[in-house]
Amino acid sequence: MSFSGHSFAFLLILLFVCPPTFAENNSEDSQESDTLASVRDGINIRMQSTAQWLDALMADETLDDKAHAKGYLRLGWLPRSADWSKTQVRFTVQLSLPNWENRLKLIIDNDADELNRLPFETETPFASNTNAEDELNAAIQYLYESTKNIEIDNRLGVSRGQLYGRSAAKWQRQISHTLYSASAGLEYYFSDGFGQFIKLAADKQFDQQLSLNWSANLRNIESELDTEFRSGLYLSYLPDNKRAMVMGMNVKDSFDTLRSYNLSYRYRQQFKHSWLFYEIEPFLEYREEFDYRDEVGIAVRLIGYYGQ
Repeated sequence: MSFSGHSFAFLLILLFVCPPTFAENNSEDSQESDTLASVRDGINIRMQSTAQWLDALMADETLDDKAHAKGYLRLGWLPRSADWSKTQVRFTVQLSLPNWENRLKLIIDNDADELNRLPFETETPFASNTNAEDELNAAIQYLYESTKNIEIDNRLGVSRGQLYGRSAAKWQRQISHTLYSASAGLEYYFSDGFGQFIKLAADKQFDQQLSLNWSANLRNIESELDTEFRSGLYLSYLPDNKRAMVMGMNVKDSFDTLRSYNLSYRYRQQFKHSWLFYEIEPFLEYREEFDYRDEVGIAVRLIGYYGQ
């Protein structure tokens, strides 16, 4: 499939200025929506109960601040010119336990590539360099120290199909209308060995609706011959609390034949419930391994949130 960069740029501008709208079918039976809400409420109740049960095991006395859980379930279809059948299911659960002075979190997900991604970057079919993109990850994160500008945490868990430990420090500071942040960490995987990472970001807030974000990540793991570098620039527009639009471009480079460039536009809209959203994200990708032949695709996602 051939698709010119100029045509894609025009499509992004058109969508950014005139985002898509969909008319609601008022005659549609509300039973399906009620069933969906009931399923979500059932999951939410079970997660909150689990968090409070685990927290109570460590409690010496009852606290006003109750343990809580939050997370999301994301269903996606990511067709592109090279593969029209790609689907994706992502979820994450976080349990916060106040009896540990809000320092301890239990995190469960199936996204092994989360640490690599940039703050505004979404997941595309070939974004991950790991072969464990659908494996279950679980970790306990302990916030060792937190001040106004510096946060240090340690994490122990299972990811990439093996035990791992990670220690990271994050610095951030607001200067004028720009938030600067930097983090660095060391990690050790039982099979893959030692790793290191550095993450930098600057988020410029023009007003309450419009912001510009630049970010860069550098990560190396002993078992992987190549260090991975990612950098991106994203313009985001939030007209209200029900909609969001993000235009962006990024580069991924493993310093071999895996360099790629990505242009995308993401539109998010609240749908039927305050906790339910859909996303539409057309993207254009150029990969070195295919001689930078343009690959056009679109990601369609349904995202349900729960928790507090």
